Amino acid sequence: MVGGRLPAAPPTRPGDIVDAHCHLFSVRLLEEYVEAHPDGAPRFRQALKEKKFGRRGDALPDLDAAEMAEWYAARLAEAGIAKALVVSVIPDSNYTREFVRAANGHVHALCNIDPRDPGAPALLEREMAAGFRGVKLLPVNRCYRLSDPACRPFFEKAEELGAHIIVHYGVTVDPGGDLRYADPTELSPVARDFPGLTFVVAHFGAGYLDQVLKVGYQCPNVCVDSSGTNNWMDFMAYPLTLAEVFERCVTALGPERVLFGTDSNTTTPYRTWIAYAQRRTLEEIGLSDADRDLVLRGNAVRIFRLDE
Repeated sequence: MVGGRLPAAPPTRPGDIVDAHCHLFSVRLLEEYVEAHPDGAPRFRQALKEKKFGRRGDALPDLDAAEMAEWYAARLAEAGIAKALVVSVIPDSNYTREFVRAANGHVHALCNIDPRDPGAPALLEREMAAGFRGVKLLPVNRCYRLSDPACRPFFEKAEELGAHIIVHYGVTVDPGGDLRYADPTELSPVARDFPGLTFVVAHFGAGYLDQVLKVGYQCPNVCVDSSGTNNWMDFMAYPLTLAEVFERCVTALGPERVLFGTDSNTTTPYRTWIAYAQRRTLEEIGLSDADRDLVLRGNAVRIFRLDE
């Protein structure tokens, strides 16, 4: 650091690794959200009461935004990760805006917006101007459909701004999630009607891989990321391995439409074991150096402009 501030992150190079799906949780972030939504978010209120979060009750870090940026960048460097992309689950967050500024290119973020909100296009414009690199949408968690006509003004603005999108479909640990909204097939008319937007379906579709690949067949702007433990494979009706999942995605979509991620968060250590397992798997299935670089770095950098 220079004078207590992170120096600007240099551009990535082939061979670097970029984690395109991480999370950020802290005491101060949840305090901000609960203060703005006093009648909602019982899960966050309970987390603040206990200073713990997640299914295992891990401790929440209590750092301001600048401290969090320094801490986050250091843990990435220790894990051999050049840059990361935080996918926000909390909307309209000053804490996250300050974090993005302080991270100075070492960690980027996607904002979180409800696309049905009439104010969503204006908020998206403000968030992109503040340095966010796109949007994270959670239809299965928030119980809405992207094909809802109320979402169209948001997608029109997103296409205008080049605000590309990661979407969580499939199973979820969120106790408020509803699997009626989990099928990625529902993305089809949206991806079709907004070809200038890239839609990255998180976690290989989290149990809905077949549907993701079918949508990807129709819509070349649909991608997947590999983030998380991918334990959804244990709940499939037929045996499936991580190598087979990667092979099917690379074959069906091409290596330029698969992004690496770990789903690491800030209440537990960085998931180096997931990063290692995925890197080894990409080697074992015989991807070339150039194609591995696309998955592990290049695609995230290109889609979300992480080197700009």
